Amino acid sequence: MSLCETTDLGMRLSAVSVDFKKYPDIVSLPEGGLSALMLIQSPKLKGCAMCILWDTDVTLEGEIRPKVELLMKMPDEAMRMDSNDTVGNAPKYFQNLLHAVGAETAIECIIKTVLV
Repeated sequence: MSLCETTDLGMRLSAVSVDFKKYPDIVSLPEGGLSALMLIQSPKLKGCAMCILWDTDVTLEGEIRPKVELLMKMPDEAMRMDSNDTVGNAPKYFQNLLHAVGAETAIECIIKTVLV
């Protein structure tokens, strides 16, 4: 990925995160304003985190395809209690949500799950 693509990528993720500055205890950009990673953590549930990774793929034809992924980090104890594999399926569910409502709304939905 070129420097230009990396800067553009970070600026887009920062633009998405601007709306979520009202959640400073939950949302962070660990790599700063040009981060391609958004970390979502509940202050109540230590060790539980969701990471949104934002990347772009450029095809040989020059088509730019954004790639947004959800990664989950949960303590082993929480994983053992997850009998429905909700944590394991969360990335797939997030992709479905992403296609249905778009990146900003999907990310806001993830943030709101932490507030419950």
